[in-house]
Amino acid sequence: MIYLLPKSLPATIILCFSIVIVLTSCGKKLTVVTYEKKRGKSRSNTTHTRKKEEYFDFDEKKTSSRSSANTSTTTVVKATGSTLKLIQTAQSYIGTPYRYGGTSRSGIDCSGLLCNSFESIGVKIPRSSNEQAEFGQKVSIREIAPGDMVFFSERKGGSKVTHAGLVTVVKGSDNIIFIHSSTSRGVVEDNLLSEYYQGIFVKAVRPY
Repeated sequence: MIYLLPKSLPATIILCFSIVIVLTSCGKKLTVVTYEKKRGKSRSNTTHTRKKEEYFDFDEKKTSSRSSANTSTTTVVKATGSTLKLIQTAQSYIGTPYRYGGTSRSGIDCSGLLCNSFESIGVKIPRSSNEQAEFGQKVSIREIAPGDMVFFSERKGGSKVTHAGLVTVVKGSDNIIFIHSSTSRGVVEDNLLSEYYQGIFVKAVRPY
C-alpha cells in the first residue's frame, strides 16, 4: 500500500524510513529485520532507532513469538560478534566424520568440536562432555540462545551426560538448531526440540 503526503505539509516534517523483510513459510510470517530511521531538518537532528533486529549476541533478550487467529510471527535469533565466529567455526566442520577422541577435520568427536570452536574465540573449555556440562551457567530451554552448549544422555530419561552440542540459531518456540558430532552421521545440525533429542536432553549451559 502506498500513501501520498499532501504538498501542503511543512518542509520540516519528520521523514520515517523503515525496512521490513518478511518471509512467508508454512503459513507463518517470519520477521527478520526491522529498522526505522528518523531525520529532522538538519544533520544534527539525525537519529537511528532499532525497533527489532534478528541478529544479536546470546546475552540479549529474545522477542517471544506472537500469534493471532489467522497468523503468527516467528522471531529468528542468530548470533553476532564473537558468538558468530564461534558458530561459524563449528559449522565449518559440517560433514567431518565422527572419531572418538578426534580433534581434527579428518575425524572429531562431540566434545572436541566444542573445544575447537571455543578456542577460535579465545575461550578454553574442558575436553570431556561431562566436564563441559559444568562449565558455565545453566539455562532453561526457553532461555536458550546461540552460543549455548546443550548436553544429552545416552538413553531416554537419563541424567548422565555423554554427548554435547552447540546452539547455532533459535527459530521461534519450536526450532532450536544445534550442531554436534553424531557417532553415525558426523558433524551435523539438528533440532533440539525434536522428539528424539527432547527425550535424551539433560541440560543447557551458557559458558561465558
